[in-house]
Amino acid sequence: MARQRDADLRLKGFGLRTRFLITMTASLAVVMALGGFLLYGAATRIAETIQTNTISRAVRMLADPPEWKRDERPATEHRTTGVQVFPVRYGVPPADGSVYRYRGVHPDTSEDVEVRLLVPESEKVGKDLLGTIAAIVASIILVGAVVSWWVANQISRPILHIIEDVRQIAKGDLNHKTRAHGAGGEVELLARSIDRMTRELDGAQEAQVELSIRERELDLASGVREALLPLATPVLEGYDLGAAQLGSEDFGGDFHEFVELEDGRVGLLVCDVSGQGVPAALIGATARAYLASELGRGDGLTEAFSRVNRRLVQDVRRGMFVTALYVLIDSRRHRASVACAGHKVPLLRYCAADKKMRLCHPEGIALGFDKGPVFDRRLQVEEIELAPGDRLILANSAPLRIQNEQEQELGEKAFYSRVWKRSALDTQKFLKALKSDLKQYAGDMGLPQDISLVTIAREGPA
Repeated sequence: MARQRDADLRLKGFGLRTRFLITMTASLAVVMALGGFLLYGAATRIAETIQTNTISRAVRMLADPPEWKRDERPATEHRTTGVQVFPVRYGVPPADGSVYRYRGVHPDTSEDVEVRLLVPESEKVGKDLLGTIAAIVASIILVGAVVSWWVANQISRPILHIIEDVRQIAKGDLNHKTRAHGAGGEVELLARSIDRMTRELDGAQEAQVELSIRERELDLASGVREALLPLATPVLEGYDLGAAQLGSEDFGGDFHEFVELEDGRVGLLVCDVSGQGVPAALIGATARAYLASELGRGDGLTEAFSRVNRRLVQDVRRGMFVTALYVLIDSRRHRASVACAGHKVPLLRYCAADKKMRLCHPEGIALGFDKGPVFDRRLQVEEIELAPGDRLILANSAPLRIQNEQEQELGEKAFYSRVWKRSALDTQKFLKALKSDLKQYAGDMGLPQDISLVTIAREGPA
């Protein structure tokens, strides 16, 4: 494609310099040939006239020779004929002339003979030739001016069109096309270059608009992302609670939240939102508000999720959904109620007693898929007991999709393994080590989307 664009900007046919050279050379050749012919004819005619007049006068003076005397100018001799030429002055008033003298032997009588011929000075040819030359030069100048005007018009007219085209483009009309096509040479090349420039400017303008939209989306999503973060981490006696979020360039609406109930229980929530960009961020903000409000009332988990689902179905378009994993901690009973609304990553439970990792994944479908009956029927709640040293880990699906430089996804088993290796650490060290592992695996590839991690551990010896 690039080669085709470059070929469009190559000079086709003769350039202006070549065309101007050919046109002017051909025109001047014709004019000079015509001028030479006219000059030759005029010079020949003038020479014949002068020759006839001079010979006629010389013959006439043979009948009545005038008195003459030699001039002081030196004589000359014709090399081929041996005729001597003497400059003389003759007549009254005196006039310049020449005496042609030949001495030789008569071929019939063998007697010495001498022949003299007085020839008047030849007429000046300057005026006649000057007029002829002036007329020819004037003709050459006139023809050259006409040819130059024609060539200049051939060049200036398309250039004036291009100037007007550039003015139109400068006003912002990037769809305007130049009108100099067919002019040939550099002018047409210039026109094609301007057309290509306008196409690239149009593309750059569209890219700039898209970039501006993208920047505004990033600003909006960044604001929504900040709004989705919990204001504070609750303090729960006997438990070590913490959370972390790793931001990605491909923002979405995934979030985590803490829900504090009036009776002292604390809820841990992690959600995945389908899609990317501003729409996903807005859906995430809406779902967070609904979930925080309904779960904060302290009613049963199935009733709270059912109400959120019915409200969210009305707000999201078809195909959009939110998955949720919610764990409600009762620190007095050391028990946790777990509800899952279509969340891909189960609740990870590290049991300190046997140092094994167990999964808790109650049944349920995502919020926003169904208006109510199917969602209510499928949603289940499980309860688990928390022994001293046990740890619960909630995460969205982003860690599973992290790719290394070989484009291999981390996947479930590798993620669970990394969580298990560090579960015995205190919460802050656990989160710091897990984030470092995830970033190291991604390397320069970056994170596919925002990562949400929430964890809680019961304090005390195993």
